[in-house]
Amino acid sequence: MNYKFLITLFALSSQLLISAAQAQIDEASKSFHISGYGTLGAVHSSSNQVDFVRSLLQRDGVGYSRSIDFGMDSLLGLQLDLRPADEFGASIQAVSRRGQSEFQPELTWAYARYTPNDTVQMRAGRLGFDVYLLADSRDVGYSYQWVRPPIEYFGPLTLSYLDGADAVLKTPLSDGVLRAKLYVGKAREKPAIGGNYSAVFPLTGSPLLGAYLEYQNQHWQFRAGGARLRFNNEFPQMQELADALRSPSLQYFDPNAAALADRITFKDKTVDYLSAGVAYDNGPLQAQLMLSKLKSDLIAFPQNIAGYTTISYRLKQWTPYITYSAIRPNTSTPVLHLPPGIDPNLDAIAHAYRVTSEGQLADQSTVSLGLRYDFAEKMDLKFQIDHIRSKQNLLLRNVQPSWNGRATLFSIAFDFVF
Repeated sequence: MNYKFLITLFALSSQLLISAAQAQIDEASKSFHISGYGTLGAVHSSSNQVDFVRSLLQRDGVGYSRSIDFGMDSLLGLQLDLRPADEFGASIQAVSRRGQSEFQPELTWAYARYTPNDTVQMRAGRLGFDVYLLADSRDVGYSYQWVRPPIEYFGPLTLSYLDGADAVLKTPLSDGVLRAKLYVGKAREKPAIGGNYSAVFPLTGSPLLGAYLEYQNQHWQFRAGGARLRFNNEFPQMQELADALRSPSLQYFDPNAAALADRITFKDKTVDYLSAGVAYDNGPLQAQLMLSKLKSDLIAFPQNIAGYTTISYRLKQWTPYITYSAIRPNTSTPVLHLPPGIDPNLDAIAHAYRVTSEGQLADQSTVSLGLRYDFAEKMDLKFQIDHIRSKQNLLLRNVQPSWNGRATLFSIAFDFVF
């Protein structure tokens, strides 16, 4: 028997099997990808008379409760992407961040994707709520210049994801790409509202419909869009106040009390999110201008307008930036006319109405100066100073009567992706 021939044949066969196995592993690695991102941050407030939060989805803040806070900006996100074929894919993302509790992991993405060609993409499952430009990536600190997205603009958003479906159509236009997106689904999150933000309002099952139109070329990006949310649930405290406003005794003092009761309740009421923005990116220079308007007839969810502008300029590894952001109420608060001191029950109703109507107004502005240092691949350090002026309490917690409406935040953050 020719052993040399058999040995040679065995060697060749083994090499072919190893090559085939390696090819399968390489192919599998292309369709299976794990990535992640995170931020470790610390914030100090110059005032101990008020707590500042990053968004309405956070209950705890920095200032009154603690002078230095490590949880306002810190978070960790993990993402798994699957692509078994060119036209099919799926993504799952979980984020651990401060919300109504301390760093409880939450599933923010879980969707399947179908891309039959370069023009159409469809997804279904749990999707990011990108009603504003950058809203879908506002947890990924490494993707933007600031320590945190401007609070006055992004902070009032009570949604970061929805359960539903979306479709994107895109086509070349001039020297860029035109995109149109339509999405529909239901909200799931539980923002904190109420006079001291101690109550949680479940948005579970609230229908959501939205769309935007976007154009992007080498240096410019323009977007305009809107979304409508219809509340599926009633907030118990609001229902109690509405029942009190409808009582016959209150009609004697204020005939409009019943009409105010109809504007207090949430169930089946709608709010509209409208936005427009432009971003410019050319070499080291980056600039953005964003505007939004919230339309609502709810006393406890009043109308507002918000916006920000930011400019940054990269010098090798260093990127200094300056940002101005602001939010203003865009409605007048209806007054409940009840005479004080006649009946303790009337005084309690008047107080509850005043807290409900005035506590949800937003009138705040911030000037931010910051510096980003990209010291390593996929890592950065950021330093930021925010000077805040506030006249209303929507984005605040534990406001003390002696607070003068001004404070300065000093922030440092370490961002990474992998």
